[in-house]
Amino acid sequence: NMGIPYFSGAVLPFVASIVIGTIQLGATVDYAILMTTRFREEMNLGRTAKEAAQTAVEQCSQSILTSGLTFFAATFSVSLVSRMELIGSLCRLISRGALISMAVILLVLPALLVLTAPILKKTTFHWIQPQKADNMQRQLQKG
Repeated sequence: NMGIPYFSGAVLPFVASIVIGTIQLGATVDYAILMTTRFREEMNLGRTAKEAAQTAVEQCSQSILTSGLTFFAATFSVSLVSRMELIGSLCRLISRGALISMAVILLVLPALLVLTAPILKKTTFHWIQPQKADNMQRQLQKG
């Protein structure tokens, strides 16, 4: 998000990088948490990494798209009506950051989870809980 103004030669307020970094991270880190948690739940059910990632994207994409597009619409509309250049500039950056973050979480994160699944399994404490997976599988068969 901050690379685009740099390469296009746009001048940004000096506080832009700090404000954008904190707001964009704070507002969109939940998308990654949601996707990763769902991926982990699917892995605990005994799915392969690819199946788990596919299910996680299918189940989480509506929530991520709704949140990201709402965040985009709110900040972009403020940038259009703001008379203060600082606010308009920051809101344009935030709105673009919402779209970028949404795209990265939906397109890049699942691929990273699939590629790093063996590493996560070996290096993360209680990443896969086989007993929990067995219990969940039994509940699904009953219900």
